[in-house]
Amino acid sequence: MFNPAVSVRIVPAAAAALLAALAGAPAAATDPVQPTLRVLPYLMNPATDAVSVLWFTASPGDATLTVTGPGLAAPLVFTSTGALAPELDYDLPGEDSATPVANDTRVLLNNAPARNYKHAVRVTGLQPDTQYTYTLTWAGTEFSRTFRTAPASTTERTLRFGVYSDSETLVSGRTRFREWNVGAQAPGSTGRPAGTGRGRNNYFLTERDGYAANIAFMKTLNPDMVIMPGDLIEGTAAEYQRRWDEFWRHNAGQYDDLLTTRPMVAAIGNNCIFLGAGAGDLTNRRIQRARRQWSAYFDFPASDNPSFQDLYHRTDFGNVTILTLCSVKAVEEANHLVAPAQGTGAGPNRDTNRAWFNVLYTFGDMPDFNQGTTQWNWAVQQLTEARAQNRIIFMQWHHTPYSRGVHGSAVTSNQSGEAMRIYLPLAEQFRVAGIFCGHSEVAERSFIDTDNDGYGVNLWDVGFAGDGLRGVEDAPGATSAAITAWRNTDPTFVMNPFHVWSADRSEPELWNGNQLLAGGKHYGFLDVQVTPMGDGRYTIAVQPWHIFPINAGDANFTVTGFEPRTYNDRVVLRGEPNNLRPVTPAACLADITGIGGIGGPDRIVSGDDFIAFIAAFAGESHLADVTGIGAAGAPDGLITGDDFNAFIAAFASGCP
Repeated sequence: MFNPAVSVRIVPAAAAALLAALAGAPAAATDPVQPTLRVLPYLMNPATDAVSVLWFTASPGDATLTVTGPGLAAPLVFTSTGALAPELDYDLPGEDSATPVANDTRVLLNNAPARNYKHAVRVTGLQPDTQYTYTLTWAGTEFSRTFRTAPASTTERTLRFGVYSDSETLVSGRTRFREWNVGAQAPGSTGRPAGTGRGRNNYFLTERDGYAANIAFMKTLNPDMVIMPGDLIEGTAAEYQRRWDEFWRHNAGQYDDLLTTRPMVAAIGNNCIFLGAGAGDLTNRRIQRARRQWSAYFDFPASDNPSFQDLYHRTDFGNVTILTLCSVKAVEEANHLVAPAQGTGAGPNRDTNRAWFNVLYTFGDMPDFNQGTTQWNWAVQQLTEARAQNRIIFMQWHHTPYSRGVHGSAVTSNQSGEAMRIYLPLAEQFRVAGIFCGHSEVAERSFIDTDNDGYGVNLWDVGFAGDGLRGVEDAPGATSAAITAWRNTDPTFVMNPFHVWSADRSEPELWNGNQLLAGGKHYGFLDVQVTPMGDGRYTIAVQPWHIFPINAGDANFTVTGFEPRTYNDRVVLRGEPNNLRPVTPAACLADITGIGGIGGPDRIVSGDDFIAFIAAFAGESHLADVTGIGAAGAPDGLITGDDFNAFIAAFASGCP
């Protein structure tokens, strides 16, 4: 029977090489900047006829970007000198006195702290859904990659998006093993080994190695775009600028180059704007500079207020619209530090970060998200327009409004996302296809139908990219003390009444001594595919993946490789953009084969039709896996008769 979990894998040898390469990456006393690229070119703001290419250098100087490809009579040539981004300087005392591993990566140029010069080129005059080659020439070096422009809304091809949040990069993440809450145990499991530390209550891999493996596999799926709902880096004054350096080493630098060939769209997270607390207004002044760091790196589509640039924005890609909101703080005086009514989501419900901003934030460069504010009105306008244009709508912001994780309720967190529940009725009203959030770092899906009309919206917490691997707060036998205390006041309290699935509870761990064989929470992402059906309807398939560490079972919990595996929560929606409904496995089975449904034998797929089905539904890359076509041992790989029906039944558990 076809198992999509093992159709693509990072083999142990390759994984071992990756770990070895990463282990040696920071060996030099300083990054070899000389004058070289600080951040490799990365892509933003895609359009059918344009894309933005950004990069950073350690000194000013003329750089040349050359673009070639279809429809261009001659290469497009752009020259950029670079503009100093002082908000990216290495100047805080806390950063100079950081841990030794951080000092090993202090970036020097001519024995002085390096600076960051931003280059941004808007490449225009291109054709839709077309691949082009770009070459950057600077200081005697060349860097070349390809990019593809956004498809038109009428495209007939499948669009693919990789979605994750809470990578929370730090240089100290190279040696830090994050918390790993004990999840449910499978029958026959010997249980998570007792004790503390790595492989017990801390994860097998460091933050850096887990995130690197995650990105390495995501690249093999070749997503058209990457969606990141917040906390790309961790908030700390100890690595003021180096946290961003580490993020780009992963995504456009010495570790990997995920974003050099595909655009990204991101929401700002609470860690992205936090640089440590201080007396009086010092916290807010540090937050203001962190907010400027964000806009230094990202040039998202313009919204309606230049002061809020890059914090909420709309991206159209094919017939998909992604609305990104800023959830990091209520900044208007009426909403500032107003807590939700504990545990209910009712009451004032106007703030998400009562842990920070102990002085009212008055710098005017960050939006409130509450009803009637500039951002709220913009969101309503964009939802109205996108729905009138018959587009598929996804929304993203950082603070998850419902979760069984630590930030799912004001009962357990003073940074709860409860205040963002005000957007859920809008999401249902405008038939949003799904919402992507993070913050609780649980890997969880909820299905929300607040008006009980039968049409609901899936909400994903995708905060398992590379930071903590947290558990649910209301687990049987391990309920948070705060919840237990609150239930003495409100016995009916439910952490997340819309919960459907979580890696913590739904994917039980199977241990054999010190060796984990299957299950559990691991670093991963969502794979989202949007397929036009040619009749005005679409199929949306959402598959959560995780990067399972192949572990030796020894006393050191040694990781020898990685195996990408699917979590058992594939979601398939089908219909017109304003009426996307869940597709059940039984419905898929009837659609494809006629088994158990109307249409009977004439809908059975066989022979050449079967091969066509595999190519269309499983993808060309899976032909050999499923049928043996084009691979050694072909005949014994073919699926026929009862085996075919079994394959269909298995594939239909999430068939598009």
